[in-house]
Order: sequence, then structure tokens, then C-alpha cells
Amino acid sequence: MILRYDGTFAGFLSAVALARVRGAEPEAITDREPDQQGLFTAVEEVETDRDRAEELYQLIRRTLPAGAVQTLRYAFHAGEPGREILLFRYLQLGLATGPRFGAMLAHEAVIPVWKLARAVGREAHRYKGLVRFRQLEGDVWYAAMEPDHRILPLIAPHFAARFADQRWIIHDRRRNEAVVFDPARREWAETPLEVTGPLPLSAGEELFRDLWQRYFDRLAIAERHNPKLQRQNLPLKHRRHLPEFERE
Repeated sequence: MILRYDGTFAGFLSAVALARVRGAEPEAITDREPDQQGLFTAVEEVETDRDRAEELYQLIRRTLPAGAVQTLRYAFHAGEPGREILLFRYLQLGLATGPRFGAMLAHEAVIPVWKLARAVGREAHRYKGLVRFRQLEGDVWYAAMEPDHRILPLIAPHFAARFADQRWIIHDRRRNEAVVFDPARREWAETPLEVTGPLPLSAGEELFRDLWQRYFDRLAIAERHNPKLQRQNLPLKHRRHLPEFERE
């Protein structure tokens, strides 16, 4: 049995709750159309039940150590295909062992989930310093990114606190998703977003981008230019949306 959910955390927990009620591990839990289906493998659509998801989540919070719950949330945002079944096994073990679960870092059901969570956490932390906003017409600030993992919900609180008086959008162009911040309500929300044409930049945006590039060039010390080390600290995949590298 393959359980397909809507891609949300509540949807995932709904699928986990359904599998637990049935007492059997599904072949897979996915938010995508399975690439290949076995001759006798059925795909079941799981309707998101927020009450059931909340009930399971509260059980998880009561049973698992706080660090294990955070690991679960971060690993869920990983871009790794098949992560859901790893999270299912992680939860099954945690709910069965309770407080002892925090000391089971070497368990085969824990290691892959912990690695995913660490990768997501590292990328989220890095992008807090890599996001570059452009001022659009209408005084809206827009930033594009293409992370490996679905980190928008993890970095949005940081920018909501830092730029609480501005209207801004952070756009994950790889997944066509965005977070939009409303300064009047001091709230951010996730929304689908696809950009197919040039953005309407404000009149002063090009000037400020040129000034920033000049500052970046002047700050650099030519004698210490080390492209290899620079690529190690800032891989090429992160530079596409950074104005200081547009001249390369």
C-alpha cells in the first residue's frame, strides 16, 4: 500500500495516523505520483484530517524528547525523495520507546532522519545570510532562492522579525512557492508563486545594486583573490541570485 498525502505536515501526520490504526507499515508515503507501481500495489489518497493530525502531534510532543521533535520537523522539510517512510519508522520507534529515544542516536531508524535534519538546518542557517532583496514597484521587496530543501517555513520567522515594517516576498523558484509578509498584520503566509517574466524593479533599484557591486569590488583584496576557496565557502549554485556576482 502506498499512501499519498497533500504535501503538508498535517497531511503527513494524517497518513501516519492512518497507518498506525491499521497496524501495518505502508510501502511508501508520498506527496507525488509514484514513478513505478508494482502489479499489486495500490495507491490510496489520504485526506488531511487536521484534528487527527493534531492529536498525533500532541502525542508525539508528550512522548518524544524536545530535540527529537525538532529533528522530525526539520527532516520533514528535506528534499530527499522517500523521506516520509524514514520519518514513519523514526516516529514508530520514538513512540514505542518514549524518553529513552533521545539516547538512541545510533539506531538504524534514527541515523538517516538525523542526517536529513542536520542538512536542512545547515541550509536554513546559511540562507539567512544569502537572501538578497530587490525593491519592486509598489514598495515591495522580493528575493529569489533555489535551495535544495524546502526551508521557506524555517527562515520566514527570522525575516519577519528582522524586516517587520516592510512588505516582502521570498520566492523558492525551484518549487514555485513563496512566503509573503504583511507588515500591517505582522504575519507571513505561504503561497504558490511562479514568475515567468521580468520583475518590475523600482526606479532606484538598479542604482543601489550598482553601488553594492562597487562596494563589493572595493572591499575585495586583489592579492588575496582565491577562487577555489571562494567556491568552497560559497558554491556556485548559491550565486545565481546574489547581485555581487552578477558580473561574473
